[in-house]
Amino acid sequence: MFFCVNRIKVKGSPEEYERVYREGSDFMASLPGHLRHKLLRSRKESDIYFSVAEWQDEESYRSMCEVPRVREIFDQVGDVIEIENHECLVVYEGGGTP
Repeated sequence: MFFCVNRIKVKGSPEEYERVYREGSDFMASLPGHLRHKLLRSRKESDIYFSVAEWQDEESYRSMCEVPRVREIFDQVGDVIEIENHECLVVYEGGGTP
């Protein structure tokens, strides 16, 4: 599996960012290799979000990055966010109750 975690600072409307994120996430969900997305908002800093995307493999993630529609969607908020992109490896995963 391949994970991408983004730290996003929203300098504009949180509602507008969340709307665009849902649109982008819903579109990405239709692409091969997409497993799931989560958008988390900090309780401590309400303008900070974390996007967690899980892909089947790195190739699927890279293919998504080349889809023009993905860029078109997220360009809607490109001027009101600061984003740090982190491509991550799982080093530990705990389980739930047995």
